[in-house]
Amino acid sequence: MLPSLELRGISKRFGETQALSEVSLSILPGEIHALLGENGAGKSTLVSIAAGRLAADAGEILRNGSPVSFDRARDARDAGLALVPQHDLLIGAASVADNLAFLDPNAPFFESPAARRARVIRLAQRFALDLGDANARVDALPVGTRQRIEIAGALTGHPEVLILDEPTAVLSPDETAALFASLRKRADAGGAVVLITHRLAEVFAGADRLTLLARGRSVKTCRVSETTPEEIGGLLLAGAEGETREKEKDFDTHPSKHAARSAANQPLPSLELTGFAPHLASAVRTENVSLSLSPGELLVLLAIDGNGADTIARAIAGLERFSGRVEVGGVSLPPSGDPLAFRAAGGAFVPADRREEGLVASLSLEENLALPDPPGRVFLDRSAMRAHAGDLLASFGVRAASSTALAGSLSGGNQQKVVLARELSRSPRVLVAVHPTRGLDLASAAAVRRRILDVCRSGAAALVITADLDEAPLFGAPLRVVTRGRLSAPLQPTTPVETLGRLMAGLAA
Repeated sequence: MLPSLELRGISKRFGETQALSEVSLSILPGEIHALLGENGAGKSTLVSIAAGRLAADAGEILRNGSPVSFDRARDARDAGLALVPQHDLLIGAASVADNLAFLDPNAPFFESPAARRARVIRLAQRFALDLGDANARVDALPVGTRQRIEIAGALTGHPEVLILDEPTAVLSPDETAALFASLRKRADAGGAVVLITHRLAEVFAGADRLTLLARGRSVKTCRVSETTPEEIGGLLLAGAEGETREKEKDFDTHPSKHAARSAANQPLPSLELTGFAPHLASAVRTENVSLSLSPGELLVLLAIDGNGADTIARAIAGLERFSGRVEVGGVSLPPSGDPLAFRAAGGAFVPADRREEGLVASLSLEENLALPDPPGRVFLDRSAMRAHAGDLLASFGVRAASSTALAGSLSGGNQQKVVLARELSRSPRVLVAVHPTRGLDLASAAAVRRRILDVCRSGAAALVITADLDEAPLFGAPLRVVTRGRLSAPLQPTTPVETLGRLMAGLAA
C-alpha cells in the first residue's frame, strides 16, 4: 500500500535554531496518525512543510508514491492536502459566513448572503461544532470559535489528507467526540488524518499509529496497539528539557488552605467583583457576577470558549468595558476599560491569544519580557534586559536560540511560556490567566500549574480560565462552570468529570 503522504529526510533551520533534522513521516490511507512531541520538537514546522506553508531546506515530499513540490498552500490544497493550523488564518474583517465560503473549494463565485448563512448552519449541524453567529466578524470572536470555523472549513473540502494541529484544545467534550467520529468515518472511507495533540487519552482512544518527535528528530513510529500511554508519556517527558518531573500537588497543599492566614495579614480582598458584567455586543451576555478572592485564593472558571468566561477575564484586565465594580487590592478600576490601571493595581494577565495579545512577534524575547516597563531612564538598559531575559528563559524552559531571537520564531508552546514568564515574574497581587497551558506538553503544563499555585502561596489571588475538562481539577481549587454567561455554584475539584461535562454543555448535572 502506497502512503497517501510521505516525508523523507526533512530538515529545516530558522537562523541559529535547527527545527528539523532529517525527519521522516509516512501516512497511510485509511488511518488516523498521531504526531507527538514536546514543545519545540518540530511538529508544526513539519506539517507546515507538508502543507506548502513552509519550504524545507532538505528532503522530499511524496503523494501516493510520486514526488511533489508545493510552492504555496493552495498547491497543497489542490493536491488533496488540508492543514488546520494551531493558530487560525481566517480573515478577521470578514464574517463567519464569508470565511466559510472562502474555505469551501466548491463554493460558487457569486453566492447570496442567504446561501452563505445557510452553509454555516449546515456545517454546524453536520460536524456538531458551535460556529457562532453567521454574520459576526471573525476578529470579534473568541479564539475557540475561530478555531472551530477553521476546522469546519477544512472538513467541508473533503481532502484526501487532513492535518489537524491541536484541534481539540478548544473543543468541548461533546465536540471532541463528534470530531473524532467524523475523523474515523473519513479514515474508514480511505482518507488519511494527521493529528497533533498533547492529549495521550485521545491518541490511545482514536489513533491507529503514532510518530514521536524529540528535538527535531524522529524518535519512534509504531501502531498505537504496540505501545502504552506510560511508555509514550515517559518519552515525551524525556524530551521536554528544563522541566521538572514532580507530581501534581495534593489538594491539601493547595494555597487556599493558607488563604485565611494571608487574608488576616492583608484584610483587603485581592480581587472583588460586585454586580459585574462585561459590555461586549458580539459576546454571550454575562449575568451580573459578584465574587471575592482573598490573598492566596485560586478559582478556576471552566467553560467552552464563547460562553463568557474569556470575556469576564478580558474585562477584569481592562480590555473591555463593564458595568458594576472591579477592585484589585481595594483599588477600583475604571469601567471604561484600562489595562494600565489593572497593572498599576497589581494585576497580571495571560490572554487567550498569545500571538495577537500576549507578544509582539517582531520584537526579541528580551524586549517582550521587558514589557511594559523596560529598564533604563532615558535609554534602554540592554544588559539588564538580557540578564533578566536569560534568567526567565532558563527558569521556564523556553527553547530558543538566544534571548535576541524574535518572539515570532518560537513554537506556539514556547511563546506561551514567554508570556507566562513575563507575567508571573512581576509578583502580581492578582493573576488572571486564560488557557495558561493550552498548547503545552505534559511536563510544561504541569510546571505551569505548579507556578500558578506558587504565586498563590506567595499571597496573590488567581483566576484561571480553562476549557480543558481533565485539567481543571488538577489545580486542586474550587471550580465554577460558565455556560452561556451564567456561573454555576462553586464546585469542589473532586467533582466527577461527567458532572462537569454536563454543566459545560448546559445540561442538568
